Amino acid sequence: MRSLFLLFFIFKIGLATGQNSDELKFINYLINKGDYKEALFLTEKSFSDFNPEQFDSLNYFKGWAHYSVKNLELSTLSLLNVSKSSPFYPKSRFFAGYNQIYLGNYAEAKEILIQTEVTEDPNLSLLTFELSGIEMLEGNWSEAKNRLSALNQNIALINQQIAILNKICEEQENHRQKSPVLAGIMSGIIPGSGKIYVGKTGEGIASLITNAGFGLITWENYRKLGINNFKTIFFGGIFIANYISNIYGTVISVKTIENEYQNKLHNQILFQLHIPLRNFFE
Repeated sequence: MRSLFLLFFIFKIGLATGQNSDELKFINYLINKGDYKEALFLTEKSFSDFNPEQFDSLNYFKGWAHYSVKNLELSTLSLLNVSKSSPFYPKSRFFAGYNQIYLGNYAEAKEILIQTEVTEDPNLSLLTFELSGIEMLEGNWSEAKNRLSALNQNIALINQQIAILNKICEEQENHRQKSPVLAGIMSGIIPGSGKIYVGKTGEGIASLITNAGFGLITWENYRKLGINNFKTIFFGGIFIANYISNIYGTVISVKTIENEYQNKLHNQILFQLHIPLRNFFE
């Protein structure tokens, strides 16, 4: 039913005076309703059907619809075609840059933002803020702090996010990555100590008790029954398997914990970079 309505509407406005303006309004209406696929259907019409002065609006609507359905590369392409004479220009450039940040294309994001022609606050401070976030995502923490320190702290729309990014920088400076090699060596000397070292105290104590238990059982069977006895071999095999798996598991735990930390940090930064864009342009 909706498709029939769209076709009827296109036919109707195609016969009416001022058809292009009406169609752009209808596209905007669809986007505001959240009917992004229908809006994209209309924007896929040939640009020759529109007047050149309407290209900016069409590119913006197309880019925003793609952004809303997470087609970020296509969104970027359309948003970058919005000219600087358009009222949609600042929003288009900033969201095109954020698209590339989200996709992990930091060099492309920097190029888009640096080439964005803004000279006054609050947009100028917003641009510096986004660039500082990119530096953080790239691991350039000192450069990120320099950019953050240069920001205008009196802009209410970003002052909270500036404080949060500064706090993240401080936490990163104090973060000390655990060594998987050291953790493995510690677990080799005293089973479970490597896990205690990385902060998993409960698992470390459990590993120590388990390894000690199987070790004592193996030693007791060896002392009473000899090395070739089935019980000695059986419990000795369990002890060795637990001992080796404890070392391996400890090394993996260190890498997993660090990956989780970095992923959490990455997502926190992305989230903070997105909030001001919504606040500025909505």
